[in-house]
Amino acid sequence: MTDDLGTISLRYSLKYERTSKHPVERLWQAITTASDVSAWMGYPVTVDLRLGGEYRMDFRATGGGQMQCVICRVEPNRTFAYVHGHSYCEWSLEPAADGCRYTFVQNGLVDRGEGEEELVAGWHGFFDQFDDYLDGMPLDLPKHQATWERLKTPYRQRLEALRSASTVA
Repeated sequence: MTDDLGTISLRYSLKYERTSKHPVERLWQAITTASDVSAWMGYPVTVDLRLGGEYRMDFRATGGGQMQCVICRVEPNRTFAYVHGHSYCEWSLEPAADGCRYTFVQNGLVDRGEGEEELVAGWHGFFDQFDDYLDGMPLDLPKHQATWERLKTPYRQRLEALRSASTVA
C-alpha cells in the first residue's frame, strides 16, 4: 500500500460562437473543402471528407508542425468534427434569420502553461480570417498578426484566472 497520490491532468475547452450573414451551405463548404480552408487559414490543408478521413493542417511554413486529424463526424450542413490526439474539434452550423450561426468547440486541450494564450488567440484570429474570407476579403496576414498580438494579453488573463480558480491546496 502506498500513499503516493496519482497525477491529475487538467484539460480545458475552447468555444467560439459567431453569426455570419452567409448561408449554412457556404459555411459548410468553407470548413470542409481543402482549398477554402487553406485560403482562410493561410496554411496548406488536406481534407478527405468522410468518416475516418484525414484533416491535416500544415503550419511548418511558420515554424509549427502539422496537425494531423481524423474526421469523426460528418453531418452535411450541420456538424463537422475531427480528433487530434486527445483533442476533439467540432463545428456546428445552424440557420439563422440573417444567415448562419456557427459554433466551434475544441475539447481536451492540455494547459501547457506559459504561451498557452497563443493557441487561444490564434483560434480567435482564424475565425476573424474565416469571417473576412466569407465576406470576399483577401487574406490580410499583417492585420491578423496584429489582432493575435493584441488578444494574447486578455486571453492570458483569462487562462491565469482559470488556473487560480482550479488550484488545489
